[in-house]
Amino acid sequence: IIGGQYASQGMFPWQVSLQNLAQGGSHGCGGSLFNNEWVITAGHCVDGMTNPAMWRVRMGLASLQYYENGEQEFTVTKVIMHPSYTASAMGFPRNDVALMKLNRPATVSNYVNNICLPDRDASVGTNCVVSGWGVYDIQSQYSPLSATLKWTYAPILDPGYCSQNYIWGSEMVGSIMVCAGYDHGQDDACNGDSGGPFICPSPDGSRWELNGIVSWGEQPCGAQYKPSAYTRVTAFKSWIQQTIQSN
Repeated sequence: IIGGQYASQGMFPWQVSLQNLAQGGSHGCGGSLFNNEWVITAGHCVDGMTNPAMWRVRMGLASLQYYENGEQEFTVTKVIMHPSYTASAMGFPRNDVALMKLNRPATVSNYVNNICLPDRDASVGTNCVVSGWGVYDIQSQYSPLSATLKWTYAPILDPGYCSQNYIWGSEMVGSIMVCAGYDHGQDDACNGDSGGPFICPSPDGSRWELNGIVSWGEQPCGAQYKPSAYTRVTAFKSWIQQTIQSN
């Protein structure tokens, strides 16, 4: 996360760290716990890495550097990419969603809990939140990752605005993506935040809902007039529900 602030343990209890054991077990992507034994993340996080044995999932933590009391760790039994996942000519992913089934249900606690999936989209202008352990230095797009979970606000923008030529043009497909962020840049998701939660208040304000999944944005992150793209969860909700019912 570029800009923003640090999170305390339990502030985002659905936030998980996906760690690739084939790459030394370091943090690779974010994800969100829902339905107790499923994690939802971005398709590009698991592209070419759908062997469940490659993955470890940690949740209930703020710090990646040391074990925290209340943390839970899991292995993965299934990794399921969306069948229509693809990259555009520009290399930006589309239908960028994947599911991971954990080896056992998570134990709900002060530090671990499910995020709700939305019944309908949050409206343009809603002030939402994105979180992750991704890159925090606006000067560097690849290193280092943040050792502590960070978060920032990101207001939802009109897809028509984001698909103007000087912003993202036809890359921003509003039906399957949410565009969010600031014209001034600075506060934004970045590499390593991918797959993580973009959460918005429910229409009645009673709970947080997973409106988006961190998908893609400008390199380097935090540039002016380059808001980030998030997978629109409502567009894939029926696929999500069918997949978890049949697995």
